[in-house]
Amino acid sequence: MQPLFNISLNESDAENWRFRRDLQISYPLRSVLSYSDTGIPYLAPEIVLLYKVRNTREKDLKDFLSVKDILDSKQQNWLRQAIKIHEPKHECP
Repeated sequence: MQPLFNISLNESDAENWRFRRDLQISYPLRSVLSYSDTGIPYLAPEIVLLYKVRNTREKDLKDFLSVKDILDSKQQNWLRQAIKIHEPKHECP
């Protein structure tokens, strides 16, 4: 059975969320969560994809390919830079 949701604890300060695997990587705290039309909160997709970079599985690659074109240029640039810091040898499709 797949979990319905996942809760991750991370570092943050008054303005920024910090990636727990590499505290050099941050994201504006106000942009970490978004809400669906029905009010369900979800984590910014670029952050979710960053978590999937290490030990990428086929499922993770499929997730990346289905989401990458939905990200705006700011989100794409942030993800690209975060991957360079976190997993510099990773090849992004």
